[in-house]
Amino acid sequence: MAVTVRNSQGSGSAVSKGLILVLCMLLLAQSAAATDVPVGGTRGWNLGVNYKTWAASARVKPWDNLFFKYDPRLHNVLVVSKADYYTCNTRNPLATYKSGKDYVKFTKTGTYYIICGVPRHCQSGMKVAVNVHW
Repeated sequence: MAVTVRNSQGSGSAVSKGLILVLCMLLLAQSAAATDVPVGGTRGWNLGVNYKTWAASARVKPWDNLFFKYDPRLHNVLVVSKADYYTCNTRNPLATYKSGKDYVKFTKTGTYYIICGVPRHCQSGMKVAVNVHW
């Protein structure tokens, strides 16, 4: 009588590798499908734009690029904590951008807080809370 012994990890290993491959392909497809979202629409990142209204209608998914277009002599872009957003605190930014043509990408869902770090600009409304979701 012949007995066949099968390694239980052999088939599971192949399934795991296949699943990892599929997940990698999905992630690549998501990043390839990412779009550029111009913050403030045609008005860009400037004083006098109602960013609360803009954010309410903006559709931002993980891996999309928020595009900030502005005059770098007049403005900048700071990603900040929720507390710093509400108090317009510019001293502890999580990230700083100042080229005038900045792409900011968030890879996870959640609300992200962005302000202008030029004195009094945030207090004048140059700030946006962006909800990133699928």
